[in-house]
Amino acid sequence: MRICMLTTTHLPYDGRIFEKEAKSLTKEHDIIIIAPSEYGGIEENSGVKIVAVRKPASNLLHPLTLWRVLRAGLGEECDVIHCHEPDALLAALLLKAVKGRKVVYDIHEHWPSEIPFDLGVPNVSVLTRVLEPLLSRGEVLLSRFADARIAVSESVAERFGKNGTRPVIISNYSVAESAPPPALPAGGNRNVVYMAGNMQMFHGIRECIQAMSKVAAIYPDISLTLVGNVREDIGAIAAGADPRPEITLTGYLPYREMYDTLRMGSIGLLVFQPDYYNAYIGLPNKLFDYMLCGLPVVASDFPEIRKVVAETECGVLVDPTDPDAIAEAITYLLEHPDAARRMGENGRKAVLERYNWGEMEKRLLGVYRAIEGQLGGGGV
Repeated sequence: MRICMLTTTHLPYDGRIFEKEAKSLTKEHDIIIIAPSEYGGIEENSGVKIVAVRKPASNLLHPLTLWRVLRAGLGEECDVIHCHEPDALLAALLLKAVKGRKVVYDIHEHWPSEIPFDLGVPNVSVLTRVLEPLLSRGEVLLSRFADARIAVSESVAERFGKNGTRPVIISNYSVAESAPPPALPAGGNRNVVYMAGNMQMFHGIRECIQAMSKVAAIYPDISLTLVGNVREDIGAIAAGADPRPEITLTGYLPYREMYDTLRMGSIGLLVFQPDYYNAYIGLPNKLFDYMLCGLPVVASDFPEIRKVVAETECGVLVDPTDPDAIAEAITYLLEHPDAARRMGENGRKAVLERYNWGEMEKRLLGVYRAIEGQLGGGGV
């Protein structure tokens, strides 16, 4: 079959869309990704055709992105549209009506809380309380017209039905086949790492820096490496820290370079803030990347994260809003290297044996084999 992936908010080389799903699906199908980027263009990478549509400078012009994605989708012949956001789902259903294509809806986020947050609507406002149920009902209704639904976690899937109608869970586990060597022996290494694709305040940047300042009063040589595109003014945030911790910004890194950078760390931080519901119920892929690299984690004590960290004993759970708690957890791991090493080993073993993309790939290919059966084994 020929599968066209539509996304209106994720970049063409998104970890879930390109590195995991598209690369897995190329084993049995032809794959196209249509996604926004700063620069337009068409290229091929790892057997995947990438159609990048130009993204407007302002988020207020997002409808223009949607139109460009829809127009590009109209120009591609395919059997299945695999869409990644509610507006991309709407575009896919229009293509289904016009060209008779099958539709797979891939639910990454709790969009009813994510969309108001992205629009800058305060979490506790009346407008949010009105918008969230409307968005939820609209998304669930549209999803019923999809031919298959998949979701990143049980928490994200729960709005969409129960038992046989529940979306297939395809989690953002790491690709164990490309596992890097474990993190280098800690020794005197006091480099703490934090990774996010587009680092914002809800990732806990302020709390991280405040915590690192407290640890720096004990260990002056401690450092913080931020991996990813940082949207906040780190200098301004760090200016109020005394002592001011050493901070390194790497910017966006390709997968292999990202893993190499993580391996140079001693602890992985994951301290999302409970600023809105989607952040609270999230199960970030960076957790599994830390674990795959053999890093002990200091992580937010949130439901989905708690399940993994508590079960595998791969780190320390904290109240992410409390810099003192984060600092205490970091200090504990630095002062108990044997315990930190065991946590890192536990996490790596858990990913290699259970929390790895191999099982998710089987589920994804199974979804598409069922769709192929509906098409009678044919295709464009």
